[in-house]
Amino acid sequence: MVKLQDKLIWLILTLASAITLLLVYPLFILKNLKFYLRAPSILLYATLTFLLDRLTKMLVMSSTGALPITVIKDFFTLTYVKNYGVAFGWFPDWRLPPILMALVMVLIIGYYSFQLPLRERMTRWSLALLVGGALGNLYDRVLYGFVVDFFAFHFWGFDFPVFNVADVAIDVGVVLLFIDIFILSPDEPAEDNGEGTPATATA
Repeated sequence: MVKLQDKLIWLILTLASAITLLLVYPLFILKNLKFYLRAPSILLYATLTFLLDRLTKMLVMSSTGALPITVIKDFFTLTYVKNYGVAFGWFPDWRLPPILMALVMVLIIGYYSFQLPLRERMTRWSLALLVGGALGNLYDRVLYGFVVDFFAFHFWGFDFPVFNVADVAIDVGVVLLFIDIFILSPDEPAEDNGEGTPATATA
C-alpha cells in the first residue's frame, strides 16, 4: 500500500512538472530560438533526450508480447529486459546508489551549465546528453525499480549487454566530453566569440 502511494505521489509530481514544462518552456525557447540554434541549450536538449528515451521505452513496454524481434539475424535483436543493476546489468543488487549517483550528477551538471561560456558548444552538447540519459534511467529506477533495456547486439557468438537510448546518450556524452577536454580544448582560442545571450538564463 505504501509503495502504491509513493508511486502515485511520484506520478502526480511528474505530471505537474511535465505540464508546467510544456506550457512555459516552449514560449521561452521560441523567444530565444536564434540563440539556441547557435549555442545549444543544455536544458532543451536534455529534455528532448529524456523524451526520446521515454517514448522508446513506452513502445517496448507496450509490445512485450511481440518481443524479442530479430532485426538482423545473429547481429541485432529488439527485446525487453528489466535491468536491476547499474550500467548494462552490472551490480544487480544495488538499489539506492544508482539513484543517488544520478541525482548528484544532474545537480552538479545543472549548476555547472549556468557557468559554462556560450562558445563551449561541444561541452554543452555532451552535458545535455549526460543529463537527459541520466534522467531517463533515473525515472525508470524510481517508478519501476528497474531500468528498461531493449537493444541487444550479438558479435561472433558474444552477446553484448542489453542497453537503451539513455545509455547511448550517456556514452556519447562521455565521448564528446573526453574529445572536448583532451583533444579540442588545447587548440581553442581564449577570447569569447561575441555571441549574445538570451533574455533570461543560458542553460
